[in-house]
Amino acid sequence: MINNPTESLASLKNKYGDRLVFNTENLRDYSRDASEIKVRPPAILFAESENEIIEIISFCHLRKIPIVFRGAGTGFTGGAVPIPDGLLLSLERLRKLEISPEKKSAFCGPGVITIELMKEAEKHNLFYPPDPASYEESHLGGNVAECAGGLHCKKYGVTKDYVIGLKAVTVDGKLIKTGIYSENELFDLSMIFIGSEGLLAAVTEIAVRLIDRTEYGPTILAAFINPEDAARTVSEITRRGIVPSVMEYMDADSISCSNEYEKVVDISNAAAVLLFETTGNEAVSEADRIEKICRQYQVIQLNRENDRKKSEKLWRLRRNISKAVKESAKQKISEDVCVPPSKLPILVSFVSELNNRYPVRINSYGHAGDGNLHVNFLAYGEDRQEMTMIKEGIRKLFDKTLELGGTISGEHGIGLTKRKYLHLEYDENTLDYMKRIKYGFDPDNLLNPGKVFETL
Repeated sequence: MINNPTESLASLKNKYGDRLVFNTENLRDYSRDASEIKVRPPAILFAESENEIIEIISFCHLRKIPIVFRGAGTGFTGGAVPIPDGLLLSLERLRKLEISPEKKSAFCGPGVITIELMKEAEKHNLFYPPDPASYEESHLGGNVAECAGGLHCKKYGVTKDYVIGLKAVTVDGKLIKTGIYSENELFDLSMIFIGSEGLLAAVTEIAVRLIDRTEYGPTILAAFINPEDAARTVSEITRRGIVPSVMEYMDADSISCSNEYEKVVDISNAAAVLLFETTGNEAVSEADRIEKICRQYQVIQLNRENDRKKSEKLWRLRRNISKAVKESAKQKISEDVCVPPSKLPILVSFVSELNNRYPVRINSYGHAGDGNLHVNFLAYGEDRQEMTMIKEGIRKLFDKTLELGGTISGEHGIGLTKRKYLHLEYDENTLDYMKRIKYGFDPDNLLNPGKVFETL
């Protein structure tokens, strides 16, 4: 790797003009992602076509210049954070968006914002379900890199369940076509790229399947006197085979943050809230069954909204949380652990214990239907003791999650923030073969170096 990539990249200034930026001080948002880890890149290129991506990657490969791919920067684990001696390659301007109603599919550039695909699909009475909380900002390329889930993941699945083909440029500038883009494919290479966090190739186009829109039924908000009862409600609903399209959990502190950000619903004395969305022909009876179960577990407030537009007000309580929690502290360290839904009451109780044990503010919310809990550790300054306690709390959270048969990352990925914990979940043989796949695609470790693995 070269120490000063700008000297080599400067020869491309005439070709790319203002889209190749060396004075990156004025583009501070590109020095970080939602993890708030900051590294100023020496150069940023805003690519506008697949051919340009092939050209620049080939150029960097020949000169051993590292590359970090960038979308919207909404990830929480540092996956899009630049490195000080490489190129930051933005894919945000690749915004192709074509719907094929007859094939129930869409063909998209990595720079398409998730909600744009969803709205375009709705025009054809179709539905794209994966909807991370950042769906109004996050790009499809980033969703593929992290295999993003979202509020609808329990009933409808996550990103990998909808990708039917990819185009991707490898480190030596070769274009790979998978799935629907390939006439013959012995191995499903799409699944290797999905969730690979930019370590293997630059995704330049994404084909996804769409499904028929279903009729929305009632939305239910249920408030509980303690978080354990809310979690037990989730377990009981799952045990009875009820699968609402959305089932979200929020603890008291995250609710408070959201209502301070925007007061959307009056909830008093609630230690936890569940939000349900029902769809389909059985939506009303499903909602009735959910309400009945909620009443068995000390529910103190039930709101049922049948009007879709009015229910959106309830959903803002959940959609606002990530931004609201971030605004409530100087730094938010967000972990997205996931356990079997039957173990969610144990995990929720453990998070409450952590909150009581440490003089650090901790709150949680997440996709209760699949046991995915976003646990936030909030810092109010640069106090070393506070950060030490947060690190201890995170390690205890990971240990408990793995003890319950879960995973340390449900949908945020590994990136920089979780790489030192990867060995807790995976044995040496598994990690070794993961690294072999990385080496097979990128033997010089030029693509997103330093992410996921501490050493190769």
